[in-house]
Amino acid sequence: MSRRTRPRPLRLLLVAGTALAVAAGSVHAAPARQPARVFDPRPRSAERYDTADPSADPRRQRTYVKAADGVRLFVETWLPAPLGGRVPPKRIPTVLIMTPYVKMGVKRYTGTRTDIAEYFTSRGYAVAQAHVRGTGESGGCLEQTARKQIDDGARIVEYLGRDAPWSNGRVGMYGISYDGETQISVAGLGDPRRTKYLKAIVPVASVSGQYEYSAFDGVPYAGQALGSNATYLGGVSARPGDTSSAEQYAAKATCQPEIVAGSADQSGDMTPYWMAREYRAGASRIKAATLYVHGLTDFNVQPIAMAGMLDRIPASTPRAGLVGVWPHAFPDHHPGVRPEWERGDWLDMVTAWYDRYLKGLPTGVESWPRVQVQSSDGRWRAERDFPGTGGPVGQLALSAGGTLGSRDPSGSSSFVESDPLREPPTAVRFETPKVRAPLHLTGQPVLDLWVSTDRPDGHLAAELTVYGADGVVLRHTGSDAQALSTYGFRSLRHTQPIRENWFRQTTPNDVPLVTPVRVQVRFHPTDLVVPVGGRLRLTISGVLRYSRTSSPSGTAARITVSHDCDAPSVLRFVTPRPDATLLGVRLKHQGGAPRAPRVARRSVDGGGLASGKVCGRPPLRLDAFRPSRDLVGR
Repeated sequence: MSRRTRPRPLRLLLVAGTALAVAAGSVHAAPARQPARVFDPRPRSAERYDTADPSADPRRQRTYVKAADGVRLFVETWLPAPLGGRVPPKRIPTVLIMTPYVKMGVKRYTGTRTDIAEYFTSRGYAVAQAHVRGTGESGGCLEQTARKQIDDGARIVEYLGRDAPWSNGRVGMYGISYDGETQISVAGLGDPRRTKYLKAIVPVASVSGQYEYSAFDGVPYAGQALGSNATYLGGVSARPGDTSSAEQYAAKATCQPEIVAGSADQSGDMTPYWMAREYRAGASRIKAATLYVHGLTDFNVQPIAMAGMLDRIPASTPRAGLVGVWPHAFPDHHPGVRPEWERGDWLDMVTAWYDRYLKGLPTGVESWPRVQVQSSDGRWRAERDFPGTGGPVGQLALSAGGTLGSRDPSGSSSFVESDPLREPPTAVRFETPKVRAPLHLTGQPVLDLWVSTDRPDGHLAAELTVYGADGVVLRHTGSDAQALSTYGFRSLRHTQPIRENWFRQTTPNDVPLVTPVRVQVRFHPTDLVVPVGGRLRLTISGVLRYSRTSSPSGTAARITVSHDCDAPSVLRFVTPRPDATLLGVRLKHQGGAPRAPRVARRSVDGGGLASGKVCGRPPLRLDAFRPSRDLVGR
C-alpha cells in the first residue's frame, strides 16, 4: 500500500476501541521524592466469645428461605457463644458467605488458613453460609449467577437482616471467586427493598461478568465455557464423595439446555446469555460499603474483571481497593506467587471494615487510601482508583526492525494467524532498548494499532513481557514462578468502541479487506516495573496460550501492522501519579508493626523513553485511562 492511500489517522474518528481524548503533556521531569506513610488497620472487635455449632440448636441456626419460584434455599449459621463469663449481645450483625461449595455442617474457609466462622463469631458476629440454588442442601438448578440466583441472594439478605432472631439489622458478605460474584451481583442488581440490609461486602477475586471468564473482547477461550459450566452442572462437591441430590439432578433439566447452548456459542458476541450474567450494569447501584480485592497474577478470574467495576462504584458509597501481586487467592495466603509478600494485616482490614459498617464502631477506615496498589517490584502505594489511575501517560511506538519506543517510526510488519494445533504460530515482536531508568506501566495499557487483513475475520493476541538486565524474562518467586507480563486480545469483527471499559458488542461487524483500520487491544490491568538495564517486549500474534488458550478465527488471515507516521501503531499506558504515597504495610513474614517505606527519587518513564513525542505528537490520554461512571439509570 502506498503512503498516498493510507488515511491520516489523527484526522479521523476512531473506528474501534475507546475514544481518543486531548493530547497530554510530557511526563518526563526530574524525579521527585514520593511521600510515604504506614498503613496499619486497627479493628475494634477482639476475641471474646466461643462458637455455637449449628447442630447444637438446629431449629434456630438451620433454616430455609423460600425463593420467588418456590425453591428452598438452605442457610446455616454459626453464632457466638458465652466464654469465661462473657455473654455475647442478643443483637449482632451477620457475615454471609453465599457459596456453591459446601454441604450441611461443612465450613467454607478453614484448612491452612484461619477458620473464618470461628474468627468472626469470637468477635461478636454471626456467620451464615447460604447454599447457592442447585448445590448443597438448596433445591433448584445452579444457573451460574443469573436473575434467579441474584434474587435468591437478596431474599437471604432480607431474612438475615430483618427476620433472623439474632440480627441487629445489618448484613455483610465475604468470600472469594464464586463467593465474590454472589456479593457484587446481589449488591448491584438485587431488589433494593431487600438489599437495604446489606451494609458491607468484601468481594475477593470476583468476576464482573461471566463473559470475560470465557472470552476476551470477541475472542473466545478454547473450550473454556463448556468445560467450566460442565463442572457445575455435573455437581459441585464440598468434599470427596459429595454429589448433587436427586432433587437437584431433576431440576437441572430446567436450566441445562440454556447453559449448554450459551456456553457452546463461539461467536465472541455478548449474547443475551452472557448479558444476563454481566454485573457491571449494577456498579452504580451498589450502596454496601465495598472492600474490593483482586490479584494481578490471577489466571483463573483474570484481572480484566477489574475493568469497569471498582472505579464506577458511586462516590457516595464507601469503597476501598486492594490490588497486588498474588494469584487466585486471598492476600494473606498465596504460596504459589511471592509468598514473602503475603499480607499480615488482611483479616484486621476486613474486621475494621465490618466493625465500621456493621457495628458502627470508629475504626478510621474513612482515612484509608482509596486503592492500595502493589507493583511488580513489591512496593505498595496509594492510588485514587484502579485501573483508571489518572497518572501521567506514556507511549512507545512500534517501528521497523522490531523497535519499541521509536520517535520516528517506519515500515510495517506481518504475520499469519495460524491454528497452533495444526502449525506453529507466527508472531511479530518489538522490544525497547535497555532502559536508563525504571519504566513503570500501571492501570490498563492499550495497544493502539493500525492493521489490515486479507480475510473477513482475524484475531489479535498481544503480550507484554519484562526482561531483566541479563536478557532473561523476569519471574516472581513461588511454585508458579509467573513471568512479569500482561496480555490481551481483540477480534477484528468486534471493533466497535468499548464503552465504560467493558465489552458488550452483540453482533460482529465487517472489517474492510486490505485497508488499514484502527484497532485497540486492551491488556489485563497490571502494574509492571521494567528495571534499569531491562527491556519491555511486545509480541503480537493470532493465538496466545496462558492458563487458557485463545481460539483462532480459523481464517488463516495475514494481518499487517502499519507503523509509520501516517499510520502509527503505539503502545499507550499510564504511569503512576508523581504524588502517589508509598505505603509501609504489615507482611506476614516480617511480623510486628509495619515498617515505613524507604523513600527514594524514582523515574517512571524509562528515562524519557515513554514521555517523548512520536511523529512530533506528545502522548495521548485515552478514555480507557479515565475513571468513568456507569450510565445505567441516567
